[in-house]
Amino acid sequence: MKFMMKLPDDMFKQELLQYLTVDDIVNLDNACLSHKYRPQLMDKINGVILLGDKDKSIKASLLKWLGMRRIYPIEMQIQVSVIHSTSAMSIRKLKNDYVDQFRYTQYVVLRGPILDDMAIFIVSHCPSLLLMNIIDDREREQSFPQITDHTLHSIAEYCTGLQTLSLSCCQDITDTGLIIISVHCPYLRSLKVAYCQQITDASIISISTYCTGLKLLNLGDCDQITDASINSISTHCTGLQSLNLYCCRQITDASIISISTHCTGLQSLHLGFCRQMTDASIISISTHCSGLQSLNLEKCAQITDASIISISTHCTGLQSLRLRNCHKITDASIIPTSENCTWLKRLNVFGTVITDACLIAIVKNCTGLQFLDTDGCHGISSYQLRDEFKSVSELRAVLLSIYPSLPI
Repeated sequence: MKFMMKLPDDMFKQELLQYLTVDDIVNLDNACLSHKYRPQLMDKINGVILLGDKDKSIKASLLKWLGMRRIYPIEMQIQVSVIHSTSAMSIRKLKNDYVDQFRYTQYVVLRGPILDDMAIFIVSHCPSLLLMNIIDDREREQSFPQITDHTLHSIAEYCTGLQTLSLSCCQDITDTGLIIISVHCPYLRSLKVAYCQQITDASIISISTYCTGLKLLNLGDCDQITDASINSISTHCTGLQSLNLYCCRQITDASIISISTHCTGLQSLHLGFCRQMTDASIISISTHCSGLQSLNLEKCAQITDASIISISTHCTGLQSLRLRNCHKITDASIIPTSENCTWLKRLNVFGTVITDACLIAIVKNCTGLQFLDTDGCHGISSYQLRDEFKSVSELRAVLLSIYPSLPI
C-alpha cells in the first residue's frame, strides 16, 4: 500500500485502477476503511475512469457510491428485478450531484423489465454512449422490457454517436422511434430488433438509407418485413456481415439474391422458417459470399442437396450449419460438406434423411466438431446414433460401439 501511495496520480489511475472492475474498487475501499492511507487512497481513486467489466452487473444503490467518489465506468450493466422494482426508483431519485459518473460511459446493458423513465434517465447522462443493449431477461423475470419510442427519442437526442443498438423483445417500439434513430444516429453499425413485431418496412428502409455503415441486422420474427426492406439494405449497406431473418415469412428469393450480389462480405445468414426460400437463394449466396461462416436454414422445406453441395464447394470456411427439418437433405450433400468444410464446429441435421455413412464421414473429416444433432434422422440405423453429440469424439465412441471394426 505504501508503494502504491507513492505512485504519481496519473500512473496510479491509468496503469492500475482503470483496469479494475467496480467490485474491485469497492473491495479496495472496504479493505482500507481503517487504514492510515485511506484518505490518500480516496484522493487517488477520485476521478478514475474504469475500463471495467461489462459482464458484471452494477446495483442501482452502487451508482450513488460511484458518483460520490467521481468514479466513471466506461462499461455498465444494470440488472432490474420485478420483485425489487425499487431499483428503478433508486436510479430515478439519484441527485444530480451523483449522475456525473455516466460522463464517460460508452457501453450500457440493461437487463430485466426496463421502463422508459429509467432508460431515459441513463441515456440522457451518457453523451459518449456507443452501445445500448436492452436484454430480454424473461427466464429470470417473466416480463418483457417495457421500452417505447420515448426512449428512442432520447437516444436520438443525446447519443448521436451510437454505434450498436439492441432492442430485442421490446414489443412496444414502432417505426416512429426507429425512424428518429436512423435520422439522428448515422454511425449506427449494428441493430437488433428481433421480436419487435410492430416494425415494418418503413423504418428498415429509413435505417438503410441513413445508416449505410450497418454491419449487423437482426429482424428475427418481425413478420411484417418484406423484400422491400431487404432490397433496400442490399442497395445501401453493402458492407453487411450478419443478417438474421428468422421467421420473416414474407421474404422471397428475390431479396436474398440481391443480398448475395451486393453484400459479398456476408459472414452469417439466418433464414430459419423462411419457407419461401428455394435453392436459387442459397446457390446465389454460396457463389457470391464465399466467406460465409454461419448458415441457418431450419424448416426451409424447399431446400435440397443442390444448395448444400454449392455451399460446401464455395464456402469452405463454414463453421456452423443448421438444417433442422430440411427433409430433402441427404448424404449426397452432407458427406461433401464434411470433406470440404473441415472447420465445421456446429452441425444440426435433425430430421434430414442422412445415414450412417454420413456420420462416418463426419468423424473422419470434421475433427473439430463441437455439436451435432442427429435426432429424428430415421435413415440412421441405431437409436444410439440419433442423438445430440457434444463433440466428434462422443460420436466416434458410439459409432465404434456399433461398428467395432470401423477404421476411424
